[in-house]
Amino acid sequence: MNSTRPCAWRSPPGTACAVSPLLALLLAAGGAQAQVTLGGTLDVATRHVDNGSLGSMNSVVSGANTTSKLVIRGQENLGAGLSAGFYLDGTILADSGTSNTPFWDRRATVSLAHQRFGELRMGRDWVPSQLTWNALDPFATLGIAGANTFRTPFGSRAMGQAFGATATAAAQNPTLRVANAVEFILPAGLAGFNGALIATAGEGGSAGAGQTKGDGFRVGWTQGAWQLGASQFTVRNAAGDDDFSDRVWGLAYDAGFAKLSFGQRRWNYRSDTTTNSLVGLTVPLGAGQFKFSYLRADQTGATAALSANDATLLGVGYVHSLSKRTALYAHAARLSNQGGASFAIAGGPATSGLSTAANYFGGQRSTGFELGMRQDF
Repeated sequence: MNSTRPCAWRSPPGTACAVSPLLALLLAAGGAQAQVTLGGTLDVATRHVDNGSLGSMNSVVSGANTTSKLVIRGQENLGAGLSAGFYLDGTILADSGTSNTPFWDRRATVSLAHQRFGELRMGRDWVPSQLTWNALDPFATLGIAGANTFRTPFGSRAMGQAFGATATAAAQNPTLRVANAVEFILPAGLAGFNGALIATAGEGGSAGAGQTKGDGFRVGWTQGAWQLGASQFTVRNAAGDDDFSDRVWGLAYDAGFAKLSFGQRRWNYRSDTTTNSLVGLTVPLGAGQFKFSYLRADQTGATAALSANDATLLGVGYVHSLSKRTALYAHAARLSNQGGASFAIAGGPATSGLSTAANYFGGQRSTGFELGMRQDF
């Protein structure tokens, strides 16, 4: 890119300046008080996963260290501390060149914010519990070692009973993001405190298919090396119109030479509960970072057999920054199931939790390794 050529709009360092003529016209139309930026990430890795007696599989995957994504956002200064904005964030499946459905699956919101009174936001956004959980995990819940390995209706009985153990429920259940949301977010400058309230309109659909009727909150406090947080999101239209609760709490301490985090995430539906306990460690090493995490899923149900279906996940990784935009990384993980638990690392041979299935995986071990490259733009 020619360094003497200015961008068509004001943007922070690292934002792309080369856009299509149509997009350039749209961005230039914002006026002197408006700002629109285009950015994102491409992250691709090779992965090997071994699923015990079911064999192993090699694959190329997207977003193992940072989600591959395209982000377009804008903000307009309305004066007197007031601003309006929009945010569009969509997953790019960089290994295949395709995208998720919906296209802006990560976030699609408009907002009105005031420096003193906070922000009102509407659209599709993250659930508060996932934001708190993500901040505690050294792997940001991504890749083979990420804490979202246990966030599946095929393994967590509480999630499966609430939303259905289907591919649609795995992609759309409201433990990651929700549509049709209205949020209020506290302003900055509250002595380290932060927080938000959220409510979503089900609009007559199924929570397992992404039409969630729910409400929740997030509170946190950051001061010096300490970071504390708690959040909850309750789905009011889970199966049978019963409530499904998703609660997270945790704390982190950054000593400079290392950051240690601990937290718990609890999913509850009727008599079924999955409690995820996380211990994380991040150590800076020159231009890189060493990461370690221990995650345990404890399940309880109506019988002793259901309560014995637990699992543990050990993850290690190293990320080496070649520049502010580019990094190489390596992750390794081992998942061990107990009882009839059938969790598995993503990217391996297909598994099943049904004891009569040919690919039954209950009580077995899943291991994985991945090497990748990430570049921000």
